[in-house]
Amino acid sequence: MLVNSRLILVFSNGVDEFGDPIHKTKSFNNIKPTATDEQLTAVASSLAPLQQWSLIQVDRTNLHSLM
Repeated sequence: MLVNSRLILVFSNGVDEFGDPIHKTKSFNNIKPTATDEQLTAVASSLAPLQQWSLIQVDRTNLHSLM
């Protein structure tokens, strides 16, 4: 049974001195487990312009109860 979800936004923050990309994340905990992926994508799209970095990835992490 799905008991909890987390929305994770991954942003690009340039490159380091070696040319490797630097990523910053923003996490939102206690997302309703019944929220659809489409709803969370819409939320992420609404939040992205409010950030100072460019959005490159949106992830969802789910916690399931096995017993």
